[in-house]
Amino acid sequence: MPMHIKADAKDIAKNVLTVGNPERAKLLSALIENPRLVNTNREFYVYTGLYKGVPVSIVAHGIGAASATLVFDELSQVGVKKIVRLGTSGALRDEINVGDFVVSTGASYLPGGTIGEYVTEGFFVLAAVPDLVLTKKVLDSLSRAGLRVHYGPTFSNDLFYSKYYSDEIKILTKHGFLCAEMECASLMALSQIKRMRSACALLIVDNIVRGRDRTWTDEEELEKLIMKAGSAVLDALVED
Repeated sequence: MPMHIKADAKDIAKNVLTVGNPERAKLLSALIENPRLVNTNREFYVYTGLYKGVPVSIVAHGIGAASATLVFDELSQVGVKKIVRLGTSGALRDEINVGDFVVSTGASYLPGGTIGEYVTEGFFVLAAVPDLVLTKKVLDSLSRAGLRVHYGPTFSNDLFYSKYYSDEIKILTKHGFLCAEMECASLMALSQIKRMRSACALLIVDNIVRGRDRTWTDEEELEKLIMKAGSAVLDALVED
């Protein structure tokens, strides 16, 4: 049993949908049959049940790379094979609007940091790319659900209130990033090391190039989008 997720391998499915917010994990657990809450320790909530007859778990990983990577590592320790992160993000392009989704085709990150702790050799930076087949399934499933979806490179940063989102925002936009968040690079990099398959789908909740123009005023509408996307992601996750 891992140190922080206090659940045995039999209590956690091989297929995992992961989110940052524990309350969002609870919300999404309504999508699975007979959900069992198998971990609450450190608020890394884990719900396990069936989706279309296939065992799945919904797991909260907290905020930031350090917290999320701890969870991803412990999930690998109990035999998890596929993880899809359904997260939130800030757009780095003017044409990407609040309420859109971005499927990450690869995540850049600052050298060192959490990922650097896994790569101690020091002569290369680990590629942070998702599983191609799983990513395509997530992209197609979100599109079939009628959601507005973009795909391309994203930026993961350890610091939420970062200078890169103010002083140097034009540099991130210039280099083609679609959006910024905090955990995708860690998931992708660790999946490579631990031989898991991963993908990331991100709901745009603000637009950073517009000065963090947050327009979410309707929490009910946000939950509806998360649930719709969650169902689509689960469809992709359980597909053979």
